[in-house]
Amino acid sequence: MQVKLHLVKGNPQGKQVEVPPGTLTVGRAEDSDLIVASTRVSRHHCEIINEQTRVLARDKGSANGTLVNGAKVQNKVLAPGDLVQVGPLTFQVEIDGKRQRPGQPAAAPIRIAKPLGQAKAAPAKPVFKFPPGKAPKADILASLEKMAQPKKPTTGKGKDGGVIKISEEDLLDADNA
Repeated sequence: MQVKLHLVKGNPQGKQVEVPPGTLTVGRAEDSDLIVASTRVSRHHCEIINEQTRVLARDKGSANGTLVNGAKVQNKVLAPGDLVQVGPLTFQVEIDGKRQRPGQPAAAPIRIAKPLGQAKAAPAKPVFKFPPGKAPKADILASLEKMAQPKKPTTGKGKDGGVIKISEEDLLDADNA
């Protein structure tokens, strides 16, 4: 079963985390598969378990709890489209390419008010240029992808895959989102 978590609240929004068969551990501890450096996340917060026939979210006794679709859970079977909240982060579950919640209606088709030939062109937006020496921060997504490069596990569990570190500084903007 192919399982992904899509970051829908937090930085960098849109980041995807693949959940390999077996267990993906989430927490503040260095031995976690997904490290979230936030005081609102316990050292061993939760696990996402990818079994052959189902996907589970299991809280590991975290102080703030693990929420699925807004409800605190201990052990919960996940469905496509479910929202899993761990501290300041919210992930949407994708299972085998599906991210829509069961029973959720499909998006309504877009209606065009005027035929395309009669629409007015939108005015061009001015291009913003940064003043010299005031360039934006380095791309957080590129930094995370670099950190997520596969490395040897340090826990002796024999897990493959990388570690994603999300710092408290990166999450500050997420709290206001």
